[in-house]
Amino acid sequence: MTSTNTRVASAAFCAATVLVAVTACGGKTSSSGGDAKPPTDGVLVLGLNGDIGQPPDPDIYYANNGVAIIQNVYEGLVKYQDGVDRPDIAPALATSWTVNPQNTVFTFTLRDGVTFHDGTPFDSSAVKASFDRRTAVNGGPAYMVAGVQGVATPDARTAVVTLKEPNSAFLDYLASPFGPKMESPAGLVKNAGADHAQDFLSKHDLGTGPYELSKAETGREYDLTAYPGYWGQKSPFTTVRLTVYNDVSALQLALDNGDVAGAVNALPSSNLKRYQSLSSVTNHFLPTLGAALLTLNPSKDFFRTQPARAAFLQMIDQKKLVSDVMGDTSEVATTMYGKGMIPGGADQQHITYDPTVMAAYAKTLPPNTEMTLGYATGNENAQKMANIVVAQLQTMGIRASAQAYPTATVFSWPNDPTKGPDAFVDGSNGPDGGNPYMWGHVFWDKSGGINYFLCDSPAVDGMLDDAVKTGDIATYVKAGDAYGATGCYMTLAYNKDWVVAQKWLGNVENAHNIGSFELNFNQLTIDAPK
Repeated sequence: MTSTNTRVASAAFCAATVLVAVTACGGKTSSSGGDAKPPTDGVLVLGLNGDIGQPPDPDIYYANNGVAIIQNVYEGLVKYQDGVDRPDIAPALATSWTVNPQNTVFTFTLRDGVTFHDGTPFDSSAVKASFDRRTAVNGGPAYMVAGVQGVATPDARTAVVTLKEPNSAFLDYLASPFGPKMESPAGLVKNAGADHAQDFLSKHDLGTGPYELSKAETGREYDLTAYPGYWGQKSPFTTVRLTVYNDVSALQLALDNGDVAGAVNALPSSNLKRYQSLSSVTNHFLPTLGAALLTLNPSKDFFRTQPARAAFLQMIDQKKLVSDVMGDTSEVATTMYGKGMIPGGADQQHITYDPTVMAAYAKTLPPNTEMTLGYATGNENAQKMANIVVAQLQTMGIRASAQAYPTATVFSWPNDPTKGPDAFVDGSNGPDGGNPYMWGHVFWDKSGGINYFLCDSPAVDGMLDDAVKTGDIATYVKAGDAYGATGCYMTLAYNKDWVVAQKWLGNVENAHNIGSFELNFNQLTIDAPK
C-alpha cells in the first residue's frame, strides 16, 4: 500500500500544554490563591504555554499547542469518544457509517440541521470540498486523504468515500485531531484568494464547532466566541480567550493566585505532590494515546548486536523508574502498542527485569567503554529517567552519560543515525490516532518518521502493511512480537493528562478526549459550591 508520511514532530506525541483560566469582569477569578470564584461574565481564559506555532488552519496545523482551537472550532465526520480510556470511534458530523468488507468504500450518513459559522448549511458537498481542499493545500496532515480516490454525493445527507487501496485505519485518520475537518464550501470559494483560503483561515474560521475564531494575534492571544447556531451542547462560557505565555512559572503563579482555573498537562511532575496536597484544587489524571518510550541505536557499537540490546532492556526496572519519576501522571506500560489499541492487551511486551544480564555483558566490554543516553531538551521526566539509568550503568563500570538534545536535532537522526546517541529516552510521544497501524508504522517502520535510529525489520513492515488492509488484530500482535524481538524498543509508560483545576470547574473528565489530549470547552461546567 502507499506509505503514509507521518509528521516529524511529537504530536499527540507531546501532550498539548494548555492552561484553563476563567476571568470575571476584572479579568480575574479571585484576588487570592485558594479562593478562586467562578466567573460571572461567561469569559473563559486559556493560558497557552507558548504560541501555537502555526496558523489555526485545520489543513495546515500539525503540532500540539493549538489543538484546543481546532477541536473547539472545527468538527470532522467522526471523533474519538470523549471521557473514555480507549480510542473508540464516535459520531460527529456523521451520525452513522458503513464500511465494505474490502475496507475501500466508506459510506457516511450526515447529521441534519448543522450550519457552518458563515451560515452555509452542512451537507455532502462540504465533505468533498473539505477533502479536496486538504489535498490542494498539501500540508503535514494531507497524508490522511492521500489514499482517497473520490468522494461521491448521491444526496445531501450521504457521502461515499472510495479509497485507492484497502485501509482499515481510515476511520482513525478521520477521528484524529489532525484528521480532515469540515469547512464551508461557500466560504472556501469566497475567500479562496491565490492560496486556497490559507490567508483567510490564519485569522478566521469556516467550521461548524461550538466556537468561532474571533481574534488571532500571533504570540499574544486567540479568542473564541460561542456560535449561537451550534447544533450540539451549548457552553456556559460565551467567550474563550487563549492568552499566550512563554514562561511556565508565570502560568503556575496564575494558578496559585486563583487567576487560572486549571492546568492541562502543563506543569512539571516535580510539582505533583504539592498540588495533590492542596485542598483548594482537584487533580485529574486522564488517559491519552501518548507514552514514554526507550529506543536503542543499532548503528552504534554499544548496541550493534541484539543480545546487547536485550541485556540493556532487561536492566531497566520499569515499575520503579516510572513510579519514582512520573508518579500518578503515568502508568507502567505492558504492551507494544499504545494504551487500548489492541483489545484485551494481547500485544504484551515481553521484557523480563533481570539486571544481572547487563552486568554480565558489561564485563565483556573493553575498560572505560563510553555510552550516551539522550533525552529531549526541556523534558524533565526524560532527563530524570536518563540520569537514573546512567547511574546504574556507571555501577557496572561503564562510562555512561546523559545528554540533552534539541528537538530539531532529534528529528534529524533518521537522516544519519550514527550522529545520535546510543539510546534515547522519549518522555512523551504518540501517534496521530488510535489505530495500531498508526503506532507501529510511526515508531517501527524506517519510513514512519519517529523511528529515530532506523532500527527496521522488513518482515514487521510487511506485516503492518498487511494488517492495515484487513484490520486483522492477530497480524498486528505478531508484528509487535517480532519488533520487540529486535531489542530496539520499549514502551516505558502510558502518559496521562494531569489536569489541575479549581474546585468550581466541573465535568473535566467527561470533557476530555483521549485522541486530542484536550478538553471540549462547551462541555465544561460551573459546579455549585460544596
